[in-house]
Amino acid sequence: MNSRFRLLLYGVCLLTDFSAFIVIFAVSRGLAERHAETWYLGVAGAGVSLSAAIASILGGWLSHRFDGRIVFVSGAIVISTCIAACGLGDPANPWYLLLYWSLGSGLGLLYPPLMGWLNQGVDAHANHSGVSRTLILYCVSWNLGMMCGQLTAGSLFSVGRNWTYLTAFVVSLCNIVLAITAARRVVPLIATTVDRTPEEHQAVELATAFKRLSWIANLGGMFGGSMVLHLLPELAVTIGVAPEEHGKLLAVWRAVIVGTYFVMYRATFWHYSLSISLTSQVLAAIGLVVISQANSSLTLLVGLALLGQLVGYNYFSGLFYSTAGSSHERRALSAGIHEATLAMGMAVGTIVGGVLGSVVNQRVPYQMAAAVLFVMIIAQTVAWWSWVRGNPRRQPAASAVVQ
Repeated sequence: MNSRFRLLLYGVCLLTDFSAFIVIFAVSRGLAERHAETWYLGVAGAGVSLSAAIASILGGWLSHRFDGRIVFVSGAIVISTCIAACGLGDPANPWYLLLYWSLGSGLGLLYPPLMGWLNQGVDAHANHSGVSRTLILYCVSWNLGMMCGQLTAGSLFSVGRNWTYLTAFVVSLCNIVLAITAARRVVPLIATTVDRTPEEHQAVELATAFKRLSWIANLGGMFGGSMVLHLLPELAVTIGVAPEEHGKLLAVWRAVIVGTYFVMYRATFWHYSLSISLTSQVLAAIGLVVISQANSSLTLLVGLALLGQLVGYNYFSGLFYSTAGSSHERRALSAGIHEATLAMGMAVGTIVGGVLGSVVNQRVPYQMAAAVLFVMIIAQTVAWWSWVRGNPRRQPAASAVVQ
């Protein structure tokens, strides 16, 4: 694919998350300042994640079976429409949540075809550096958009609700124009035949096993990560963190995630290594415990940093294995499943966390998330022994990777 086309797609990533996370910050912070119950914050966030999960699988399947360009542009239009509806709607109205949840549908439709296009024609086993370069630019693009969105929302929130939503809407309109421009230039996803040696076929099987392991890791990692987006506003309000400071904390959290991407881009020690993945998850569990005990911005920052490195690790490694373990024409579908597992972890995490926060207190959800991470660590270990260690066809490839 022409590099100019990729630049357009990276631009769409940036503007998509810029506009979407202005709204996510504004809605969650607004509900927290209105003293909404923790369970209500959880339901509000879970609805966005659940709609994103369903739309991701649907978007990946439609892109695989039909023309993904229509799915891609439709996602950008849905996001813009949702932002306008949320800006004009009344948060006190129960129907407002349905408008907010539709934001996830737009994200779920847009990203699977976009990720499939970015990796179209690239052989992950013959060209590791090419895939990693594409992934790092993609990850930096949407994370930069999210970071800018959270900073912008934190600054504008105190100025006025209308300015916050108006900014998000204007950015989303620019995104539609960019999405249409990209869709007109990108070649539709097609089947690509690649001649591989027996060793490369074994490497594909190993990547497929780690792709499935990453799906399990996504469920556990985003169970806790979702609370930062949807439940942390309540904890921030309780301990006296101002909106602007709250936005900065989220921006630093994003910076840690992006920093993790760069480390993984430059190094290969984490490739097909279960021990590295599990270590990252243990550190995140410690971070969640730190967040649960936080009484200041500094303590929150430490906990967020420990959790952020896992969010970065899971996302980058999951996309790498999805690319390496899928045929070219099925990469949009694999990307959709990858996004769906992340979103499902977020949905369950915010619902369970919201209920626990209401029934017990605001700090227990983060402790629960740490426990869930350890359960998922056990599940991944068992699955690894079954899919990799216990599979003679994958052991030679695994040994070659270790050497």
